[in-house]
Amino acid sequence: MTVHGLEVPAVVVGVDGSESALAAVRWAAGEATRRGAPLRLVGVLEWSAYRPPAAAGVLPEGDRDVLIEHLRKELTGAAAQAHALAPELTVTHHIAVGSPKRVLLDEAGSATLLVLGSRGRGGFTGLLTGSVSMALSAVAPCPVVVVRGKGVPDGPVVVGVDGSVAGALALRFAVDSAARLGTSVLAVRAWSHDRIDPYVLELVQWDGVEDDERRQLEKSVLPAQQARPDVPIETELVRGHPAQALLEAGERAQLLVVGSRGNGGVTGLLLGSISRSVLHHAHCPVAVLTEPLPADPPDVQP
Repeated sequence: MTVHGLEVPAVVVGVDGSESALAAVRWAAGEATRRGAPLRLVGVLEWSAYRPPAAAGVLPEGDRDVLIEHLRKELTGAAAQAHALAPELTVTHHIAVGSPKRVLLDEAGSATLLVLGSRGRGGFTGLLTGSVSMALSAVAPCPVVVVRGKGVPDGPVVVGVDGSVAGALALRFAVDSAARLGTSVLAVRAWSHDRIDPYVLELVQWDGVEDDERRQLEKSVLPAQQARPDVPIETELVRGHPAQALLEAGERAQLLVVGSRGNGGVTGLLLGSISRSVLHHAHCPVAVLTEPLPADPPDVQP
C-alpha cells in the first residue's frame, strides 16, 4: 500500500488456523486499519514437525501439496475474518516452507509490526507455540505484539518505564498507540529493595528513595508529554515486583507495552525476565519493543 507516494510497511500476522492465531488476525486487522497499512498473513509449513520421527528422506510431493492446500485454506479463512472487520483493508497472504521462527523473523525485517497469537496448534503448521512467540519478541527487528486476550476496550495503554532507552522507546510506542486508539497512557514504574544487601536495608531512608523514584518517573514521561500534549499520560509508582506491577495495571488495559530489556538494579523494570513474565501471564495484547522504532510513517487520514 502506498500513501502520498510512499510505501507503507505491512502489519504481518503469523497464521496456523488456531483460535489464538485468529484472535491475532482480528486484532491486527484493526491495527492495520488504524495505521493505514496493509495486512499480510503468513503461514509456515514445517516438515520436521509433521514428519514422524522414524520416517526417512523427503515427504512425497503429493503429501506436500495436500498440506500446502490445507494451509492455504486456513489463510483464506483468516483473510475473510479480517475483511469482515475491515472491508476496505488490503489483505495478502503468503505460504513458506521452513522454520517458523526464521520465516517470521525474515518477514519482520520489512514489517511495521509483527503480530502473533500466544499459543498455536502444534504439528506441521504450529508456528505460534509459546516458544516461537517468546523467541521472536526478543529478537525481531520491529515491534512484536502477542495477543493474549482482548483487554479492556476503553482502557488505557499501559507501559513500563524505567529511565532506560528501551523504556523510552516503549513509552513512545505506547503514546502513538494511544493516539490511534483514542485513549490515554498509564506509565508504570516499579521499585523494590530486593537487590539491596540486607545489611544495608536498615540504613536506607525509604521516604527519600520513594521521592527520588517519583522524580525519575516524572522525568521519564516529560519528553512524551511535551511531544504529544494531545495524549493524556498518567503515572503510577509501585513499590513491588516490576512484573506484578505491570500485570496488575494490565488488568485494566487494552494494550500493555514493555521493552525487551532495560536498567538493572533497584528499578530494573524492563529486564528480559520481566517481559517474559508479562508475556506468559497478561490478559491483554502485549507489545514488546526490541529495537529503535522506524522513522515516522506519513500521516494517514482515517
